[in-house]
Amino acid sequence: MRTLLANSCRNYLIPFSFLIGGLTISGCSWLYPSSFPDLPVEERPLVAVLPFIFDPEIQHLSSIKSMEDTLPEREEIRQIDMAIQELRQEARWLFKSQLATRHGFLFVPDKILDQAIQALGMKPNSLPTHQQLAELRTQLGVDLVIVGSILDFGKVRWQWLVAGALADLTAETIAVGLATSWNPPAILANAGLEVLVNSALFLGGGYVFGVAFRPVRVEAQAFETETGQQVWKNTEVSIYLWGALKRFPPEMRAKKEVQLYINLNRALEELANALAGEGLTLMELRKLRMSPS
Repeated sequence: MRTLLANSCRNYLIPFSFLIGGLTISGCSWLYPSSFPDLPVEERPLVAVLPFIFDPEIQHLSSIKSMEDTLPEREEIRQIDMAIQELRQEARWLFKSQLATRHGFLFVPDKILDQAIQALGMKPNSLPTHQQLAELRTQLGVDLVIVGSILDFGKVRWQWLVAGALADLTAETIAVGLATSWNPPAILANAGLEVLVNSALFLGGGYVFGVAFRPVRVEAQAFETETGQQVWKNTEVSIYLWGALKRFPPEMRAKKEVQLYINLNRALEELANALAGEGLTLMELRKLRMSPS
């Protein structure tokens, strides 16, 4: 059964391999191995990747897509809903594609999984219950259920931004102060640059000195299905674009959807690296089940 699923998954993801090869840009890849060991099939957990949760509130389609014309309100609402649904599915595809190249997991095909999700009455944009996790294990033999969440898309929510901005500004102010013997103009210039960059992040993305800032923050959690416990959780953020845009034709580089897509893929790549590096083999999952919570 596992061999059959492995072959099915491999064929299922082939059409998306060119996207991963063309768009993968590592932000923190030095934290993880450049290649992962090819885990024997019998030690690979069977994984169900649920459609991603989309958390940001999108009020205008123009915040996530470059547009020339203004749409009627009803049509804009319809297209926003369609765009969000596509993003949820696309994020799942990209994450599975990244994980598949790490050779440590087997996957339930999306069609089979979506049928089970519907039969169990699992609500979109919500975490599975312990009972639903147990049902997925019973019905499909799933060992791990992964729930991904897009937390920020195009701009960073102020709660997360303020904490990060204050920490960053404090650290850089100290560094600049020590380097310049606490020269006021140098310190103020650095503070002004920080405000300029953070404004690009908070106000929905933008350009600073020709660099595109289109922040995307993604979180993923993995649940073991026998006990229902969370065995892994991580968050990655991709903020700015540099060389990745050069891979696209000039007329596409300024499009918000292209820039956001690149950063989404980059954040998902880092999440895949983090999960693959966790070493969640079937043997390790058995140990986690037996260990006291």
